[in-house]
Amino acid sequence: MASCTLLSMAACNKKESVPSSETTAAVTTTTEATETTTEETTVEETTTSEETTTEETTSEATTETKATEATKATTESSAKATTRTLGKTTVSNAYSRSFTLKKQKFTTKYPKVTIKGVSTSAVNKEIADKFGPIAKKNDSVVKYSYYVGKNYVSIFVTVNLDAGKDGSNYYVYNVSRETGKKLSKAEMLKIWNMKDSAFKSKVTSAVKKWWTTNIPNYSKNKSDKEMYNKAIASKSINSAVPYVNSKGKKCFLLRQMKAPTQFTYNDIYATI
Repeated sequence: MASCTLLSMAACNKKESVPSSETTAAVTTTTEATETTTEETTVEETTTSEETTTEETTSEATTETKATEATKATTESSAKATTRTLGKTTVSNAYSRSFTLKKQKFTTKYPKVTIKGVSTSAVNKEIADKFGPIAKKNDSVVKYSYYVGKNYVSIFVTVNLDAGKDGSNYYVYNVSRETGKKLSKAEMLKIWNMKDSAFKSKVTSAVKKWWTTNIPNYSKNKSDKEMYNKAIASKSINSAVPYVNSKGKKCFLLRQMKAPTQFTYNDIYATI
């Protein structure tokens, strides 16, 4: 179906001394102590008072210097922890097979993620449970592509339940290279340094373009128009998932019901 091919929209056609105020206070204290001692005792006692004050001031300065050094050490330690090298990351076949249907050869496969130093068992199990049964059917094809970023991995899975015919559904998995767990939408947008409002705006524009390109006469059909309105409604746009395609381009995936005048369901994915 031509619409599905266009729908791909080229999916995706994707980095510290003692403060002056305290010094003044120390001098004032010394002066007051000197004046008081001079009135009541001798110069010798005054000298002793000054020495005591000097020792206390020095002690305070030393304490603050140690505190400053401790803070600096902590900061440097945190910086080293933040910039630590992440483990080698690979995405490979968890399952793969080839089959022939109506004299046409197909290959079906689904992925697993491996990150040295962290466990990815949870996300790999989720992927296997979701796509394993589908990939093992003779009339279904599962494929995937991926991109390994600085601190994340984006995996894009394509599922065709009727091999040889047009019409597919798509799924996205964003995985943290630091924890081996799935990243939420908010976490992925933070990595992109993009506000949620900006993401929604870009998604809305892309969805409108998809409808204009694939169903240009949607406004003339009441049912299509209703579907269009649902597609650009807040509930729909809020469900869009950010990811990075195999070429490193920032994209989104939006699950969508088919329009009445279409034969199949279409998920929209495109660059933003």
